[in-house]
Amino acid sequence: MSDLIFPRQVRLLTPGDYRRVFDRADAKAQTKQILILARPNELGFARMGLVVAKKHAKRAVDRNEIKRIVRESFRHHQSELENLDCVILSRGGAKDLDKTELRRMVDQLWTRLRQKPNGNRSRSKQRKA
Repeated sequence: MSDLIFPRQVRLLTPGDYRRVFDRADAKAQTKQILILARPNELGFARMGLVVAKKHAKRAVDRNEIKRIVRESFRHHQSELENLDCVILSRGGAKDLDKTELRRMVDQLWTRLRQKPNGNRSRSKQRKA
């Protein structure tokens, strides 16, 4: 699959797709502005879904800019992510970053996620702590 395309098959589309990642995320990479949750899939290629809440970016133009930058970054890194389903959540402050800072941050998160297949810690361990 080419690195520069974002076809329908590499998107998380249904609520069930998102729920599987939220319920059992095996890997996590985060900053104060962005959180990536990931879980392996059996498809053989990476898929991505985005959650950019109005709570953190009131204006549609800000939400769309965040989504555009994250999608572009994913397109360039999707071949390296192999078979992960990823959900990217924006947090407060993501809209305040300029485009290059946000892109650099998301690129670093993909690298961190790829280097540590289990992420920082599993979510079940965090709940127990």
